[in-house]
Amino acid sequence: ETTRRPDSTAAVTVPWTRNERGALAGVKSTSYAENLVALDRARRLGASEALFGNTAGLLCEGAATNVFVVLDGEIHTPPVASGCLPGITRALVVEWTGARETDLPLDVLQRADEVFLTSSLRDVQALHRVDGRQLPGADGPVTAEVMRVFDERSGRDLDP
Repeated sequence: ETTRRPDSTAAVTVPWTRNERGALAGVKSTSYAENLVALDRARRLGASEALFGNTAGLLCEGAATNVFVVLDGEIHTPPVASGCLPGITRALVVEWTGARETDLPLDVLQRADEVFLTSSLRDVQALHRVDGRQLPGADGPVTAEVMRVFDERSGRDLDP
């Protein structure tokens, strides 16, 4: 039996940007070297994920995740036009929770009530810290509900 990933983790923002207007924006085959450099920086700072802004100064995505923020009880995620990958887990969370695709300034991470990540490997994973800021992690009520809904609807028992 594989050990389930922790319910929450830490992330840091990195100074490098995603080019939302680049020819390979939103393509998974873009240079993974940049992601590895960013993830190495994150690990050195005690985090498991690196978060990128784009050239317009808007929140974009993690090195290997999509990012969601909770503002006044509403769930928001950057639109695909921000340059993020249109992840399958991201799309399911948007569909199942009514999350809004919103252009979000990078500093939203310093004022969001809750922040969580999605990816095919992490499913929905809460953030308990972004940069130096503490967050509720899996204890955040909206994030906890998203995790519950995702677990229920993704039908884990049907996995091979």
